[in-house]
Amino acid sequence: MRRLASVVLVLLVVLAVAGTVVDRVAVARTEDRLLAEAREQLELAPDADVEIDGFPFLTQVVAGRLSEVRGTASTLVLEDFELHDVRVALRGVAPEEPYPAETVEINAEIPPATLQAALAGAVDVPGAPLRVDVANGLVQLGVEVVAGLELAVVVEPVLVDGAIGVELGEVSVGGGTVPRDLVTVVDDLLGDVRVEIPGLPEGLVPTRLEVGRDAVELRLEGSDVALGEWVG
Repeated sequence: MRRLASVVLVLLVVLAVAGTVVDRVAVARTEDRLLAEAREQLELAPDADVEIDGFPFLTQVVAGRLSEVRGTASTLVLEDFELHDVRVALRGVAPEEPYPAETVEINAEIPPATLQAALAGAVDVPGAPLRVDVANGLVQLGVEVVAGLELAVVVEPVLVDGAIGVELGEVSVGGGTVPRDLVTVVDDLLGDVRVEIPGLPEGLVPTRLEVGRDAVELRLEGSDVALGEWVG
């Protein structure tokens, strides 16, 4: 009897190990498939990665709901709008098209070059091309106006109806103060600026903007988002 019990125990251990191996192989293949499909639709950096959390994986597939899927990429380009340090968290994801997710959260950085390209197309500023710098928690716009003098404008990025707008801060020319009339003109130029983040699936919207050390930090969130519109 003791020998039989030992044999049964060994068999159970073997089956458990085999089941774990099969589960891990299945999750690895699914991660590869999801990443491949994402690459077909999105411009991702070579270091992009997808990881499915939760164990066992196969029971989640049977239930039709992956508890959490996480992704990272050093860069993501959405119709020429480049994001850096992208971190994705998806919860309650159906493992079949159109891949609906109960909740989606994406955190990323908008580098100065992306802001510069977007604002240059949204602001009609006379003079040399607009320059955007992000440093020490401040966003500064600069443009050469005359004889090597630069108009410098500190702005605060804000969310306005799902788009990025700017609120005017300090304005200076050549490091000196400027007339109030010029400040009013600059305020009028920037007041209607709206930079849309392109290529987002329905239901995914920006919810947070904050100026970091050398980039603007962005958060996108959504509920009941059909990821198939994006990566299917």
